[in-house]
Amino acid sequence: MGMLFVLLTSGAALLQPWPLKVVLDSVIGSIEPSRLLSNITAFLGKLLPFSAPPALALLTVLCLGLLLIEIVIGVSHVVSAYLLNSVALKMVFKLRCALFDHVQRQSMSFHDTQAVGDSLYRITWDSYCIQAIFSEGLIPALTAGTTLLGIALIMLARDWRLTVTALAVSIPLMILMRRMDRPMTEQSLRVHENESAVSTRVQETLVGIRAVQAFGREEFESGRFRDGAKASLMASLRLIITQTLSQALVGLVLAVGTAAVIWIGARGVLLGRLTAGDLVLLVAYVAMIFKPLETLAYTAAAVQNAAAGARRVLTVLEASSEVEDQPGAEDLPARVEGRVSFEKVQFRYRRGPSVLKEIDFQLAPDSTVALVGPSGAGKTTLASLLLRFYDPVSGRVTVDGRDLRKVTLKSLRNQIALVTQDPILFAATIRENIAYGKPGAAEKQIEEAAGAAGAHGFIESLPQKYDTLVGERGSTLSSGQRQRISIARAFLKDAPILLLDEATAALDSESEEAIREALSRLMRGRTVIAIAHRLATLRNFDRVVMLQGGKIIEDGPPDILLQGKGPYRELVAREMDRLASHAA
Repeated sequence: MGMLFVLLTSGAALLQPWPLKVVLDSVIGSIEPSRLLSNITAFLGKLLPFSAPPALALLTVLCLGLLLIEIVIGVSHVVSAYLLNSVALKMVFKLRCALFDHVQRQSMSFHDTQAVGDSLYRITWDSYCIQAIFSEGLIPALTAGTTLLGIALIMLARDWRLTVTALAVSIPLMILMRRMDRPMTEQSLRVHENESAVSTRVQETLVGIRAVQAFGREEFESGRFRDGAKASLMASLRLIITQTLSQALVGLVLAVGTAAVIWIGARGVLLGRLTAGDLVLLVAYVAMIFKPLETLAYTAAAVQNAAAGARRVLTVLEASSEVEDQPGAEDLPARVEGRVSFEKVQFRYRRGPSVLKEIDFQLAPDSTVALVGPSGAGKTTLASLLLRFYDPVSGRVTVDGRDLRKVTLKSLRNQIALVTQDPILFAATIRENIAYGKPGAAEKQIEEAAGAAGAHGFIESLPQKYDTLVGERGSTLSSGQRQRISIARAFLKDAPILLLDEATAALDSESEEAIREALSRLMRGRTVIAIAHRLATLRNFDRVVMLQGGKIIEDGPPDILLQGKGPYRELVAREMDRLASHAA
């Protein structure tokens, strides 16, 4: 429907020069108007309450006709712009949704290498490329092409010399457009990349604003931002210079064409081949024929700018997740027993060195195991493999004897609850944050989970209780309150397997004891894998697995390991000495 109104706009625009031609030829001049105009003029003369000379009546008809043409052009342009832009914006909406969905489903290896700010820029701004291509490229090109064809046919019927002269301008114009195409594309891509870098810098600084202010690094971060913003500014200026130069050269080519057409047309009038009205009509059409050519030239610049964004969007959409449901993957049962097994697992990140080497151990249902060892030993990687954030290079990870690569991701992750050292909360209500792992949970279930986590009391003391909005990452709550909400979320999910990533490490002693009690309740009846840094938290665990250099160097009940003379006992001794020195 929108294209029909575009064609109507183009058709009405072709009629614009005709009233002035008839004014010069038939009102001012002596050439008889067409029969249709004569009949319309005679009919209008009968409607007027006074008699008017034929020339004045014809002039009135022509002025009314000019007004009607403009009304048709204006209305059809508004309608076509609304219809076509609504289509373009709906395409942006669908592309944004597809980008967001695709990005959030990418494996951790993608997010490990992709800056958050860059992904943010691609989703929020680069996605508009499709609107630019549609609204600033396809539609103007189609409108210009239609107008160009109509004008060429009319001009050929009036004077072929002028038509050939006018259309000859398109040859150097096309050459110019092709020459400017590549530099504009490259510079547009640089602009998008620099703008993305600026977005990344802002995102990183604001996320880490506490550290920035605590270390007094505001000037340093401002300097880094200014450097990035300056690079973006220079890239934008280079693009503007290229585009302006291109437009200036286009204007020069069109001016040469206009001068040639006026010379040939005026000569035709002097030789009696054309009337004054014909000259005005043809010159008007020449101006109109150059306008579509100019539009096509400027459209090329707009399309190249949009194409740079489109390339960045396609780069994301073409990225395939390294971890996804394999063909024939089956769902796990609604609730697994919780038997977990790592069988000769080896893993490395991308092309880096091996992080895990021949890891082999099993967990019985409802058992608890603590992973200990120095930083970089592979503890977090083991937990990530169980969540299937990554797949092992060799070996396999199983739940209830089923290889995780042969089950669906959704059914696997439904079986696992996660409580991390830095609680992951969203800018939403407390109720929504607790129910994040179990959408649609009843109010009673949410409150019971909060009670089990020791969070109900402080939530009830808040002015809006469970409807209280927490800031980004829960910034309006204390660390202990954030952790209690995170534990409440795990209680509500009620998964048979629980992953704990040192959930009490960042708390004060009073909060730590309260959280530890809540975690003890949460661990009952579940298979628990905990990443532990504070060895004091291991007293309630059935088993300790000590890692070093990606290998298991000791495995057994903590009491038994303490009786030996292995690395675990040495680790505990070092921590005891450290605590003693701090106490002293």
